[in-house]
Amino acid sequence: MIGPEGAMLIASVIPVTAVFELNLSSNKIGDAGAKAIAGALSSGTAMVTNLYLYNNSIGDEGAKAIAEAMKVNAVMTKLSLMGNKIGNDGAIVIAEALKVNAVVNVLHLWNNSIGDDGAKAIAEALNVNAVVTNLQLGLNQIGAEGAIAIAEALKVNAVLTKLSLSENNIGAEGAIAIAEALKVNAVVTKLWLNNNNIGPEGAIVIAEALKDAVKGRSGFQLHL
Repeated sequence: MIGPEGAMLIASVIPVTAVFELNLSSNKIGDAGAKAIAGALSSGTAMVTNLYLYNNSIGDEGAKAIAEAMKVNAVMTKLSLMGNKIGNDGAIVIAEALKVNAVVNVLHLWNNSIGDDGAKAIAEALNVNAVVTNLQLGLNQIGAEGAIAIAEALKVNAVLTKLSLSENNIGAEGAIAIAEALKVNAVVTKLWLNNNNIGPEGAIVIAEALKDAVKGRSGFQLHL
């Protein structure tokens, strides 16, 4: 494990090295390391397109730094922040960055703690973001309120094709809202709603809603 000091050393060479994929996962870089990497990404000369920082004890402060980098970085297309300690404040600033970022198309936030407020902020960003195609929000303490907000965003978003809300607590209410949104949304082809306390009655309603919603949609996958 390189820790924050190692991340700082690596960050110092990012602006002057042709590094296209950087994986620092499970290295305990923390907020300090995340800030250093974010600074490098903001340099204007960084060439990193795929960045993996999962399982690094990154909290809201680190997320805020990365979000600021996302506002100016024009090359990074994939960002993984899975398995960190990002809460709703961190999710909110990432969502604000998504409103102006025009390159990140894969965002993994699985296993953080963004909650309903974070999910609502992400949903608001999806109303205007036209590049994110793969969004992973599983295991994030999201309830029905957050799922409903995302469902509303799906009604206007025309680019997101893969969405994971697995292992949250959206219940039947949240899952049904997502299913109903797919009657309007014509692009989502992979949807994960498993482990959400949906229950058998909720599953029946979802199945009925999806029967018409995804009829004729090639390759549609539902994980329930």
